Amino acid sequence: MEIRPIFSDDFACLADRCRHTCCKEGWEIDVDEDTRRIWTEEETPIGASLRENLIQQADGTWSIRLQPDGVCPHLNRNGLCKIILCLGEYALCDICALHPRFYEDIGLDELSGQGLCCEEAVGLLLATEGDLTFLDEEDHVLTLAEVMDAVHIPHDALSLPYNPRIDASWYQTIFHLYGKCESLNEEWPKTLARLSRDPDAAASAALTYWNTADRQAFQRIFTYILYRQLEFAEAYGVPALLRFAQLNTDFVLLWAALDGDLPERLRCWSAEMEYSTDNVDLLLEGAAAIEDF
Repeated sequence: MEIRPIFSDDFACLADRCRHTCCKEGWEIDVDEDTRRIWTEEETPIGASLRENLIQQADGTWSIRLQPDGVCPHLNRNGLCKIILCLGEYALCDICALHPRFYEDIGLDELSGQGLCCEEAVGLLLATEGDLTFLDEEDHVLTLAEVMDAVHIPHDALSLPYNPRIDASWYQTIFHLYGKCESLNEEWPKTLARLSRDPDAAASAALTYWNTADRQAFQRIFTYILYRQLEFAEAYGVPALLRFAQLNTDFVLLWAALDGDLPERLRCWSAEMEYSTDNVDLLLEGAAAIEDF
């Protein structure tokens, strides 16, 4: 069975309208062997640029040589991809063609979606009305509980609704776990230090914010964070996944309460946490070890 979020079919890259294009983030862009062969054989003028900006890593894999400011050399001044403009999407390397989509296998089933480091994915999630639902390959609408049933993950449906845990000691637990994570953005340590400076004041701000917040939006955030980690249900257990979704949604709520702009806070959180497998593992292990919950 193939399952995707209800908004997935509406996703399209914002391209030059994106304020946080992945082509400018300084991320390593791996080039798969099939694409490297296409670029090697390309005889049009862009072919030379494609080859000049290919570098081989110590492990033998290939990647794009980024500019000193971390920008992809194939992004033009208008924020559009020269590869697509000159050759079409077929010439993109796999990672560029797929991002920010994800595909996770659970047995014979496949869960897919879009990562929340992408502002368009965040916008679609937050713009969805009511609870977040999902579609199977026949476009049947499924709740998260039904998704978990479909992929044979036992669960307690009563544990699925999101209720924030707003107290200083809980925030200190979250800050402690986040402090162990690797930093993907140079601003992250300073942001975390600022947010964790006064847990009592943070809790007060979060409670005030929650009293007027769009609670269904946070339910969708919680649901989506949990959905993305369902592949780890067997390894860590559903209770750990629920705590993982809880602590991360609680942090996003706190960050939005202190700094405003929920969509941007959610995007930044995802880029910092969900896009490091080490960070995800560390937070899942931390969530599994939490006893007072």
